[in-house]
Amino acid sequence: MMRYASWINESKESFLGEILKTANYEDVISFAGGLPAQELFPKDELKDCFNQVFDEDGPIALQYAEALGYDPLRAWILEQINVGSKTITMEDLIVTTGSQQGLSLVAQTFIDPGDMLLVESPTYLGALQAFQSLKPKVLMVPSDQDGIIPEDLEEILKRHKPKFLYVIPNYQNPTGRIMSLQRRKDLVRVADKYNLLILEDNPYGQLRYEDEKYPNLMDMYDNVIYLGSFSKILSPGLRVGYVVAKKEIISHMAMVKEGMDLFSNSLAQRAVYKYVTGKPLLEHIVKLRKVYKARRDVMIDAFNKYTGDWVEINRPKGGLFVWAKINEIQDSAVFLAQWAQKEKVIFVPGTFFYPDGRISNEMRINFSCSSPEDIEEGVKRIARALSKVKSN
Repeated sequence: MMRYASWINESKESFLGEILKTANYEDVISFAGGLPAQELFPKDELKDCFNQVFDEDGPIALQYAEALGYDPLRAWILEQINVGSKTITMEDLIVTTGSQQGLSLVAQTFIDPGDMLLVESPTYLGALQAFQSLKPKVLMVPSDQDGIIPEDLEEILKRHKPKFLYVIPNYQNPTGRIMSLQRRKDLVRVADKYNLLILEDNPYGQLRYEDEKYPNLMDMYDNVIYLGSFSKILSPGLRVGYVVAKKEIISHMAMVKEGMDLFSNSLAQRAVYKYVTGKPLLEHIVKLRKVYKARRDVMIDAFNKYTGDWVEINRPKGGLFVWAKINEIQDSAVFLAQWAQKEKVIFVPGTFFYPDGRISNEMRINFSCSSPEDIEEGVKRIARALSKVKSN
């Protein structure tokens, strides 16, 4: 018998993995992934950028590289970040293999088994997976449509000393909500009072469809580790993300990273740098916003048209997800397995976004990677499945 790590032995078989496998089946409409639309990837422009790297940088682009990342790209990122009163230097930034690796690096740098972490309720499944192997105690902080509830956070901090609080302020995964400006101010006030480290994850911040832009928590509070990524605005296949934090934290993360993968893909970093400095990045982001906003609207209209009061949905002002509650059903995982999959439509049940594994009648539905026609047909299939449940 293989002697696996204890956290592997304690983990349940991946129901989510089985769900995602069905996304490749014929005629299945998948709302399950958190995928950007691949037809919108700037593939021709990126091809030009990779060719430029080979022509101009030669073999050095294929050689081992620094753990901290490609300096010109790091410098460009700093120019975008240094727009407020706080100045961030090169020593405060490391390039990662997507922001998902940033989560893993933070986990390995800070977490010992049994440490307490705080997360929103609900929270991003991938973050829970990144933390899982370190065996922390994960405590959910009550949240509403504006994000973390500061009064509840303070009550927790009076009793516990967590290693950090993990939050996605902008168009949160899975709920799509955005933390209000006042809530950000209140959160920072409480965090400062208790010297709480905040892990701020911001993969969706540039996918804003309505209202004004709010300041990042990093711009409002010193004790923040900030995660950014090019996955949602260029391509997840590039695997280029970054972490911004105090110099001391970054130096420790660099040591962890060296033991993990030595460095992130240098060729991709150089190509991303060529793109952001020589291609119309803002024009591309504006295009993404326009297409995704239209797909969001199609999805919301379809739910209103075909499910009515059976499903309560939010209206996200950005990001990639609609968060929905199915009325008169207790467990959306059971609904998916017994009814929705038979109609050849899938989503992610809400239970996966709660670290306590609670039964949930909620579902996360992605609208970015499906055509308007598939979105409408997929919602029709959910409605058909619901009608069959109600008739039994």
